[in-house]
Amino acid sequence: MLQYLRALTFDFERDGRKVGCVMVYSEPDPERPGQYRPIVAADSGFEGIACVDDTARAALLALEVYERTGSQPALRLAKRWLTFVDYMQYPDGSFANFIRNPAGVRNATGQTSVTGGYWWSVRALRALARAFRVTGERRYLESYERCVLEPLADGKIQAVQALAELDLYQANPTKELAATILDRCRFIAGSTATPYFRDQPNTPAVSMWGYHQLHAVTFAAKVLDRPELLTACRRTILNLIEPDVRARFWHSYPGRSKDGVCAYDVAPIMQGLTVMHHLTGAQKYRSLALDAADWFYGRNDAGVQMYDPARGKCRDGITRGEASINYGAESAIEAGFAELDRRDLLGE
Repeated sequence: MLQYLRALTFDFERDGRKVGCVMVYSEPDPERPGQYRPIVAADSGFEGIACVDDTARAALLALEVYERTGSQPALRLAKRWLTFVDYMQYPDGSFANFIRNPAGVRNATGQTSVTGGYWWSVRALRALARAFRVTGERRYLESYERCVLEPLADGKIQAVQALAELDLYQANPTKELAATILDRCRFIAGSTATPYFRDQPNTPAVSMWGYHQLHAVTFAAKVLDRPELLTACRRTILNLIEPDVRARFWHSYPGRSKDGVCAYDVAPIMQGLTVMHHLTGAQKYRSLALDAADWFYGRNDAGVQMYDPARGKCRDGITRGEASINYGAESAIEAGFAELDRRDLLGE
């Protein structure tokens, strides 16, 4: 599962320390068989060759593999990737996202890399929280606590923050942390009249890319023993998640666009459904989660297998019914999360 991500990993030395990170995009190196060389990401102007967005999630995946299997190589990989998360944090606690080149020069001003950006900051925090819970090493907690983010009225961001805090709560349960997590869940849930978890409180439009809301609220219900949270989860599954899975996934709703559907549209949905099944025992959630997993194995609009579990590679998405020929880091990471849950649901 981690084989391809390991192949995409390179190390550099900066400020007297060795740092390991995952290339965002790459191509085979013609001079080194089996090795890859970076391609600069430029989706929003010049970005760079490796980022916290991907490397932090790769560390999270490796930590999850270690927890489920006891794999020491997975733990070593996680710690290798966490050196990049550490390197990208400034003394004030904020994070930049991209490095510009193999020498590790940070991009602190780009649109998708500016210091303090919420998406890469919360992903870094989630990896650090999991690393502290799994390893018990306080350096990860200290890095976590240095980053202070002002509240943001965004359901996706609140969800990732809640997931990070749930790791901290499992390591050290406190009433204050439980209250913070519950506040985030209530924000995500909205009012009883809200048919599904939204991205923004005042608009029904949601991006299915990175839809962590269901996962966060279901997991909070489990960890905090708050079954009342499941009412909004059931409503979201009925009104959004189940139709989304049945339709072989949308990239946005209610527009129901399918262009660009990718692993990150699928994996967070599957994670939420898997927790819902384990928490309630309801077979309908297990069946729906496995239907979602089938997207990676041909139940998609391109009719092709997207994920190769033997090598840990996943195609980058589907647009106008055609599957991408590229295999980026994010796709491999998110497919890995989905594969772990698929195997869990199948008892493998």
